[in-house]
Amino acid sequence: METFTVQAVYQKGVLKPKAKLNLPEDSVVELQVKMSVTRRNKKTSLFGAFPELAVITDEDIHQAKKRWERGLKKQARMLKKGK
Repeated sequence: METFTVQAVYQKGVLKPKAKLNLPEDSVVELQVKMSVTRRNKKTSLFGAFPELAVITDEDIHQAKKRWERGLKKQARMLKKGK
C-alpha cells in the first residue's frame, strides 16, 4: 500500500486536499488527521516577547499620548497655514 502526505483544509464538514490526488475514482483511503500549525489556527501570545517594555509605566504612556496629540495639533496648524 502506498503512503503519502498531503495537506487538506476542513471546510463545512469536508476535507479538501490542497494538492491534486493521483487516485482512481471511488478509492477508499485511510486518514490519519494531524493539525498543522499555520498562521490561521496558531494561537500564541506576545506576552513576554518584549521584556524591555515591562518598565514602561502608565505615566510614560500618558506623556507619550500628550506628545502625540500636541504633534497632531501642530501639523493641523501647519496644514491650515499652507492653504
